[in-house]
Amino acid sequence: MNNPCPCKSGNTYKQCCYPLHLGNEIAQSAEQLMRSRYCAFTKNDNEYVYVTHSPTTRENISLDAITQWNKQCEWLGLDIRHVDKHNHVVEFVAWYKQDGKLAFHHEVSQFKQQTIDTALIHRLTNLDESSAWYYLDATYPEKVIKMPQRNDNCICGSKKKYKRCCG
Repeated sequence: MNNPCPCKSGNTYKQCCYPLHLGNEIAQSAEQLMRSRYCAFTKNDNEYVYVTHSPTTRENISLDAITQWNKQCEWLGLDIRHVDKHNHVVEFVAWYKQDGKLAFHHEVSQFKQQTIDTALIHRLTNLDESSAWYYLDATYPEKVIKMPQRNDNCICGSKKKYKRCCG
């Protein structure tokens, strides 16, 4: 609980994403929601990922699909590439291993504040909020992402060399 938050905010999990996962708080920005969704993947809180997906686009996904994909992944690190606060867009790279091979998920995510729906409201505890941030949709850039080399700093943020940590 007092370990660094997997979202790499610099805070502990208890201070950062944990209150959102518990339903004691809601995200105050698109970036905070994106970080908490990544962290939910690392904690296998697939329901949180599902209920923070916008009700307007949620029919495109399922909790089962999220769970199946997440079971195959070992999450290693998050790299925020760009945050556009005006347009509520966050570009990031999430590093993971699948079948023992290093992979990445590069996404430009769009977020929107909307009226809280029943799926999310069931997770909230005594909050008097009428709207919340939701993940709306994403595009997937075709930019080349440099894979970490043996002597690079590790993608997990441990400050160790990649070869001695996640490599």
